[in-house]
Amino acid sequence: MIHDSDLQRNIREVLLRDLKKTARAFQKLKGGRNSRVFRVDCDDGSVVAAKAYFQSAQDQRDRMGCEVRALRFLRSEGRREVPMPLAVAEAQHIAVYEFVAGEPLRAGEIGEAEMDQAVAFLQALKTIADSGRAGDFPAASEACFSIGAILRNLDERFRRLDEASAGQPALADFLRNKIVPFREVARQHCLDLCRQHNIAPDVEIPLSERTLSPSDFGFHNALRGADGRLVFLDFEYFGWDDPAKTIADFFLHPGMQLPPALKQRFFSGMMKALAGVPKMQHRVRATYALFGLKWCAILLNEFTLEHLARRCFADDRTKESGHKTAQLEKARHMLNQVTNDYHDFPGRP
Repeated sequence: MIHDSDLQRNIREVLLRDLKKTARAFQKLKGGRNSRVFRVDCDDGSVVAAKAYFQSAQDQRDRMGCEVRALRFLRSEGRREVPMPLAVAEAQHIAVYEFVAGEPLRAGEIGEAEMDQAVAFLQALKTIADSGRAGDFPAASEACFSIGAILRNLDERFRRLDEASAGQPALADFLRNKIVPFREVARQHCLDLCRQHNIAPDVEIPLSERTLSPSDFGFHNALRGADGRLVFLDFEYFGWDDPAKTIADFFLHPGMQLPPALKQRFFSGMMKALAGVPKMQHRVRATYALFGLKWCAILLNEFTLEHLARRCFADDRTKESGHKTAQLEKARHMLNQVTNDYHDFPGRP
């Protein structure tokens, strides 16, 4: 276990070496599932944000490199809704960013203005994608460019969870009696819509129909400044993706509890923003339940040792048994949500 004191010592070294700044005080901020984030007040009166990234032998993804490259690129494209990287220490897996002064968004505080800013940012990413200037970016983490690839991804995720369910009777019961039946329902629903709208499940969408995506986009990864403008955070998985996934994930993230009118506003805004993408609306509706199942699997990741270790790095207060129980309850809630609304997605305002 890496303690905060060790990380702070490393951050001090990076600040002094690369930015010629002396750290005066640290405040641990709420980070993501893969990192620890600190506000650092420096002796010269400046404030920065320092982020330490999780690394393991089982997961070699370069989250730091991906995020820093994405943010530098977007800033070079004139986007100011994202923070500027200031320094990178590859050996220590630490990056320093400009500090964004703002407040997290709570569900009851999200309105039309925030929804419109989210749509505008995603539209800007699609415009940049269409410009040809981002051709050398890789696919976003676990991007699937065909419906068949989504189904195969689900097969692999639930295969791993089936293995992890040995000795976990509550998980085994949920998988057997809830997930397995709905997987077949969701698969058939998707294939029926594909047939109705002439979507070939095993044909990848072309580059012109893809977009650039943070891959974990939503108000859970945003701060609102005093002027009402949003800054979007967490680009560890940035890259090319299917815009249907970006839209579905926005609705499905467990931190998103939005009223129907705002959901419809976002959906309508995205359909206008993606008007040049054929069959976009049908593709989102066909895959929504599949992505809902994927979220159930993501919520259950902590039943595997690899993902529990990652969560413990981000929050060393994590307790294994209680956390598993809580995650299983979240997965039940997610499945209920998707079961109830996939036929009428995105619902009525």
